Amino acid sequence: MVSFAALRDADPAAWKSAADDWVTLARHCEQSAADIYRRGSAALDDSWRDAVGDLAADRLAELANEYQAAGITIRGVAMTLEGLGEAAETTKRGLLAAVEYARAHGLTVDETTGAAYYAQAGPYTDDQVRAHSVANTLIGEALVSATRIDQEASAELAALARATEVTDLDEANRYQSSAARNQLDLYREALPIGLGPEAVRAWWDALSPQDQAEFERAVPVELHDLDGIPEEVRDRLRGDNGYNAVEAVRWARENWDDLETDRFEDNCANFVSHTLHQGGGLPMKTDAFGGTLNDENWASDRGTGVDQVDRYAYLNTPSWAQAETQRQFFLDNGGREVPLSEARPGDVVYWVQEGGGHTTIGEAHHAAVVTGVTPDGDIHYTQHTDPAIDESLNGGTASYDVSAGQQRVVVVRPRQTW
Repeated sequence: MVSFAALRDADPAAWKSAADDWVTLARHCEQSAADIYRRGSAALDDSWRDAVGDLAADRLAELANEYQAAGITIRGVAMTLEGLGEAAETTKRGLLAAVEYARAHGLTVDETTGAAYYAQAGPYTDDQVRAHSVANTLIGEALVSATRIDQEASAELAALARATEVTDLDEANRYQSSAARNQLDLYREALPIGLGPEAVRAWWDALSPQDQAEFERAVPVELHDLDGIPEEVRDRLRGDNGYNAVEAVRWARENWDDLETDRFEDNCANFVSHTLHQGGGLPMKTDAFGGTLNDENWASDRGTGVDQVDRYAYLNTPSWAQAETQRQFFLDNGGREVPLSEARPGDVVYWVQEGGGHTTIGEAHHAAVVTGVTPDGDIHYTQHTDPAIDESLNGGTASYDVSAGQQRVVVVRPRQTW
């Protein structure tokens, strides 16, 4: 159990500083991999065309792969340290706010145990009794949260330590994916889940506006569901764009590995559409005559249930199931592109081909749903084909650029105008 003194005197900034150092190391690995790919093995293909050249190219490819795998794993370490630092910092501020709350209500806080007690003998008013209960509840919750955060981060770092010899990119990505999910989980552990509404409201009111905003972007579903959160906060989380962003995020995270709605070889845009419609309640854009045959609509038909038939039938508009067409539909029908720094849960993220690769330059070829944004600005997304939950945009961008060509990532916020 993390002690009162340990949390009170903790220095979370040191963990975040360490995370920055690991990010720098990851960037060196990523740059090395890119340099070897582009200046080494690629150049050999043109200038050294014999058996020895082939051996040299193979070795360079292996070396680039090792650097790339190391960069992926190191990003996972950075995410865990960043999550630990942010969650611990917020929890520490919550503890200090609870102590101030206690003192403001005439209570004394034990410097060793953190227990809040009455400074004078009773009898006590109802307000004093309530303040005593709330203060001890908030202090105790902060210590419990800090303990869970510490244990989860420790376990994740231990797992990442076992990946130091990993050179298989798929395996390295699995380690990083776990770290990306863990980063958001650490922030969830800082929430006072299970407390009564009065304690939750006191916890929320004690947070700084920055802390409140960070919780709203990082863990919207769990924050929304806390009994005691102000209704205006819930309204803000749900949004006013014609769909419920909280329920869209909830649906995406609950159905990330459910392939029931998948019909195509690539189901990324199809999954986004189902998330916004089935989860968030965004109504389809359709008409009595064109339906799914009208390319200006955004719609899907249930179909026959036979994959071999439904895959080729006109059951979806292109905007429902194709990333670029979907992006343009949302932009042409009330939505807008927002800077990455302003992304919020319930937005849609698209990968636009900018160079190299096998898809058309300037067109989006992949889509996913934003399900969380951590305080360091990292966008976490959930997708299909391949199914993934709470993946890190910062963690995968450099590796993806090497394997698929240069990408431009854009965020679109749909808005119903039909």
